[in-house]
Amino acid sequence: MAGEEHHISWIVTTHNHSERSVDWYWALGLVVAVAAAACIWFGDFLFALMLLIGGFCVGFLAARGPREHQVAVTERGINIDGTLYRWSGVKSFWVERDMAAPHLFLTLSGFLTPHLMLRLDDHGQAEAVRAHLIRFVNEEEQAPHVGEHIAQMLGL
Repeated sequence: MAGEEHHISWIVTTHNHSERSVDWYWALGLVVAVAAAACIWFGDFLFALMLLIGGFCVGFLAARGPREHQVAVTERGINIDGTLYRWSGVKSFWVERDMAAPHLFLTLSGFLTPHLMLRLDDHGQAEAVRAHLIRFVNEEEQAPHVGEHIAQMLGL
């Protein structure tokens, strides 16, 4: 980022962490075990394996605290923890101001990361980010995807 004229940067956390009781993990394990046993009973071993792996991942992610990421919006693109997403690879953006905290939504052309949702610090920063991005990327109204709602409900 050295030598670039203008950029906006901030630190974003992956999620708001909430402590889980031991009972929550027991309930998760019991639900996953019963569902996997039912799958094995009906002969669907692959789905049982997927449920067990998914349950383990949900438990692991629920126990892990939030991680911080450095985000910078520059003239070349958006930089997240050293990975530069160039403007040519960003299809559209939207700055949502109606949520409790403003968020930046990005739709990318990449296969593995087609949609990013980044929390912004305040409404002043949201306006500054929008003014900067509108010079490079199409603005298109977007909303959180279903997976983001589910992850938020699970506290992941």
